[in-house]
Amino acid sequence: MGGMTDETSYGHPGAVELQRALNFTEADLAENRAGRLSAAQNARMTKGQSQGRVMTLVVLGVFVVLIAVIVFVVLPPSLAPQPANSSAIPPWIIGLVIVVVLAIMAVSFLRTKRGLRGLTGTLLHVDGEANPKSRSYGDANQEGFDTIHRVKIGGVNFPVASDIQVRAFEKGRRYRAYYVKSTLPVILSAEPLDS
Repeated sequence: MGGMTDETSYGHPGAVELQRALNFTEADLAENRAGRLSAAQNARMTKGQSQGRVMTLVVLGVFVVLIAVIVFVVLPPSLAPQPANSSAIPPWIIGLVIVVVLAIMAVSFLRTKRGLRGLTGTLLHVDGEANPKSRSYGDANQEGFDTIHRVKIGGVNFPVASDIQVRAFEKGRRYRAYYVKSTLPVILSAEPLDS
């Protein structure tokens, strides 16, 4: 029995809590207000890009090994003459599956690469009321739950990593959030707009 099992909204914030939760400084915020990433934020984004490239190379390596196994182990027996009543998969079907998987991987790779490139792109900001939420999903008969944390400011939904980041925002209070757009928007800093 799956589905939403818990939904919690939080709020008791201040500027200091936001800085701690989102890992930014006054200097970072000043650069963001000027429309730029700070040197520290740029370094974090670059580190994220490097980790993404390494993961892409690992996945690509595994895929190359998989293709090699198919080409050198699975296909040769399929290419041998088969009796008329054989239930072997025709080689053209195996080839078609490989082509489709390659196409899916290429599209995924290009989207990920474009998303990682966008991490150091234009710094954007949005103003609006905060709607912080954490939702737990899972089955009561299973050992754990998956919790999704997000903060919506204005019309932008920001996925955040932890409950601490969710609790740094007060529901209904107006904030300005500075972020970069990637596959998902990445919040870098935020500030309350009202006192």
